[in-house]
Amino acid sequence: MPLIELRGIARHYRIGSIEVRALDGVDLAIEAGEFVAIMGQSGSGKSTMMNVLGCLDNPTEGQFLIDGQDAAHLGPDELAALRRERFGFIFQRYHLLPHLDARGNAALPAVYGGVGAGARRSRAEALLERLGLGERMHHKPNELSGGQQQRVSIARALMNGGQIILADEPTGALDSASGAEMLKLLKELHERGHTIILVTHDAHVAAHAQRVIELKDGKVVRDDGTPAQHRPPAQAPESQVPPQGGWLRRVQVQWREALATAWLSLQGNRLRTALSMLGISIGIASVVSIVALTSAARTTFEGEFASQFQGRIWMWTGNPELPPGMQPPLFTPAQVDAVGALDGVAGLLRERQTMVQVRYGSREQPSQAQAANASLLKDRKLRIKEGRDFAPLELDSGQQVTLLDHETAKKLFKDGQSPVGKTIFLSAAGGMDAGGLGGNAGAGGLGAAPPPPPVAMPYLVVGVVEQDSQLGFNFSNNLIYLPERTYRAKLDASVNLQAFAINLVKGVPPQQVLALAKHRLRAMRGREDFSFWVGDEAFQKMQTFNAGFAALLAGVGAIALIVGGVGVMNIMLVSVSERTREIGIRMAVGARQSDVRLQFLIEAVVLCCLGGLVGVALSWLGAQGINAVQNALEVSVSWQALGVAFLVSSGVGLLFGTLPARRAAALSPVDALARE
Repeated sequence: MPLIELRGIARHYRIGSIEVRALDGVDLAIEAGEFVAIMGQSGSGKSTMMNVLGCLDNPTEGQFLIDGQDAAHLGPDELAALRRERFGFIFQRYHLLPHLDARGNAALPAVYGGVGAGARRSRAEALLERLGLGERMHHKPNELSGGQQQRVSIARALMNGGQIILADEPTGALDSASGAEMLKLLKELHERGHTIILVTHDAHVAAHAQRVIELKDGKVVRDDGTPAQHRPPAQAPESQVPPQGGWLRRVQVQWREALATAWLSLQGNRLRTALSMLGISIGIASVVSIVALTSAARTTFEGEFASQFQGRIWMWTGNPELPPGMQPPLFTPAQVDAVGALDGVAGLLRERQTMVQVRYGSREQPSQAQAANASLLKDRKLRIKEGRDFAPLELDSGQQVTLLDHETAKKLFKDGQSPVGKTIFLSAAGGMDAGGLGGNAGAGGLGAAPPPPPVAMPYLVVGVVEQDSQLGFNFSNNLIYLPERTYRAKLDASVNLQAFAINLVKGVPPQQVLALAKHRLRAMRGREDFSFWVGDEAFQKMQTFNAGFAALLAGVGAIALIVGGVGVMNIMLVSVSERTREIGIRMAVGARQSDVRLQFLIEAVVLCCLGGLVGVALSWLGAQGINAVQNALEVSVSWQALGVAFLVSSGVGLLFGTLPARRAAALSPVDALARE
């Protein structure tokens, strides 16, 4: 059985409306171990013949048999396997990859056979030594002469065995001495048992073969036939070929090769790589920074509001649905205590406030005086800014001392002047509830007392307080605090309350306690002449708003990321266009379509991941800068953010690298090799 047999092979091309018959009904048989020259002038079809014989192109019609197997009906990956395992190519223009040295170029076919790195290197070095390139194996193609590059291509052709060597005008780009050396090497390969198919237009070169086949207009016009004395080789040539690995080994080798190739490609176009990374970096930095900022803001901001409002219900007298002019009575101690005894109530915050005029020197302003006890700072989330808290003796004996809200202190005292130790004067201006909804005087509730006369009384300032807030929030401005005994003795002796707040037991639903409190107060007061405000509901609304706002900002960052991804896809499409011949070379030595897809996908992912790492670094630097200039928000880029950025970058690379990778894998080997 012939090693190669062509039966009625035709290859037609269509250029517009014109059909070109490059091959037209070729019948041919080549035995194993022959040295055949296919000769013809330009346009005779000899190059097309070589492409068909090398499984680089499929015939339009006929059968192409290799050891009896019809290659004309094999798929792209099966043809790649034939090229990888049976063929070796020697091209006129060498077709070496410029970023690989001589050893790397020679070892390339073994990569797609799943041969390990060590075995590949040993085999490539042995071949290059045999071809006289032992001192040049670490040189790039541009550092080698034409003859040396051609010998590297011979080593590549022999890497996986090269049972069939296809040499396309191997002497065409060489001087006469190098050409003679090339023909000598081909004869030596023939003597070792390789089947040599030499394509040339030069009759002197063709004369070195044992058999000459001449083509004209796509048809065989001369065939010397297999020499009568020809005997097929007893064994396959190049018996020292390392065995190809299994599918798992092949995958491992392919991933390592794809990563190495991606890194070399990115290094070879540093400016373009940097600009492509910039878009991804900006997108990742935007997303990570927004997530870090919103997370820090929500943690701090929501924590501040939760400490003030969560787990608390405010109740006050008055209801918009009451008849016009009707003034509801104040809450009596019995009513307040009855609410405090309900299940789910942890405690009560009794609001005792009244309007006063505060004066220091020539400065005077209205303010609200509030009764305070020993738990003032804890209950109202305050901290001492200057001075001290009330002493137990001051609380028990009702001394005329006061704590100023820092806003009140700023209005009464000059900049840089400390209020602590100074005496201010207070005069009553009529009672007022916590929300400023109405006064105590004339309210008609039990225990109500007439307001004291507006006589200014001296009070010693012992301290200044402010809201215990990292962000500087102040939920109650223009307040002064007096010991409760002092407040009742000097300002308002009434035991009734205009308002109070319910502190809830942790985990108890606010609506459950609110329903019980409303029922109890309606039963005791005869009607619902009061209003309420649930802090948890307001807090949940704020959380929902913050979450939506964070999602909106993250969406803006995602848009930047998508723009960067589109830039990567565009760059990868340009890369495929620029490296078309490289793709053809890889396919010629046995790369499958999946190998080419993997290479460009990994390149896109590596590019995006590098951009993502730069983006995370920028975010981290930005977070350090923000933390350095303020201490209200603690912004941090966590390891989780690094992991998410890596995954997002990989996803962007996969998403936007798919189209270029598919386009690269879909290229025809013969078309890709012809591209300059």
